Amino acid sequence: MDAVVYIGHGSLIAEGNNQFINFIEEVKKEVNIPVQEIAFLELASPTIYETIKKVIKAGAKRILVVPNLLFAAAHFKRDIPEELALIKAEFPDVSFYISKPFDLHPKMIDLVIKRIAEKRTDNEGTILIVGRGSSDPEPILKLMEISNHVYQRLDSPVYTAFLTAGKPAFANELYKLQQEYSKIYIMPYLLFTGTLLKRMESAVANSRDEVILCQPLQYDSLLKEVLLERMREQLMAERTN
Repeated sequence: MDAVVYIGHGSLIAEGNNQFINFIEEVKKEVNIPVQEIAFLELASPTIYETIKKVIKAGAKRILVVPNLLFAAAHFKRDIPEELALIKAEFPDVSFYISKPFDLHPKMIDLVIKRIAEKRTDNEGTILIVGRGSSDPEPILKLMEISNHVYQRLDSPVYTAFLTAGKPAFANELYKLQQEYSKIYIMPYLLFTGTLLKRMESAVANSRDEVILCQPLQYDSLLKEVLLERMREQLMAERTN
């Protein structure tokens, strides 16, 4: 493999982009590939096209594309492949290999439980895991599966809600749970600081009940282990083909 391009989502909030950049700098230290660069899907630069053109100009012919995405939704299934197809048309002798998203890796469950434990002082109340949401049903179902794993591990009531698409909606589910529980731990299933997290912070600040907002997943050492494993999986698959 000649180069790696790590793709982050991108945010209007600089802090979120910097979190991704700092995380990838740590990942790079453990990857023995000569050229390693970052790109963003949207809302920040450099773009995927800009970064891949840069590594091609540096001589890369075989490029490992590493999406830092929680699930295989529209960005993974449509946006990234379409972008790579356009680049492939311009540079037909270049080959791309795409690693899988974080998905249902067991360490993602470990990370959720770690974040909850940082705030939870007793076994009272309930847990609400909140994802971005998607028009694609796959990430909706998978986040619900993650919630079920957390329930099995913690033996506490665990609910799921979504911020942009998917049901139940975060505001509705929070309101419903406030009628049933005196204490609610909200776990943002988000990678970085961004506008969606700000919305959740506002909802918690305006709540009259004991609603505790956990830290988002962030770019934790567990996340680094998952990303490196996804990269190794793709490299091994490429060698056997």
